[in-house]
Amino acid sequence: MTPNQKISRKKRVHPANPKLLPSSERAELQRQGAKAAARGDDATSNPMHDTPNMPAATGESTDLWREREEAWQQGHNAQSSVLDRSPEADDGRR
Repeated sequence: MTPNQKISRKKRVHPANPKLLPSSERAELQRQGAKAAARGDDATSNPMHDTPNMPAATGESTDLWREREEAWQQGHNAQSSVLDRSPEADDGRR
């Protein structure tokens, strides 16, 4: 390396997978998805599919919307899998 070369200290994000959603918001959406599953709400109740939360209404990018949608779904799926493995699920109670 020559003395005139600079070392880039920027954190690089893979262009095909830029994480736009802050981790705190991702965690909150996952929590909300898990609570919905615990209440017995179906996976189709994802609030990101409601018209006011769609990119056309919010003006956000489709990529950011998709990350929000997926975060909620991940929380719902995680809680649903816990419920499916619970002893109550084995005997039909839930």
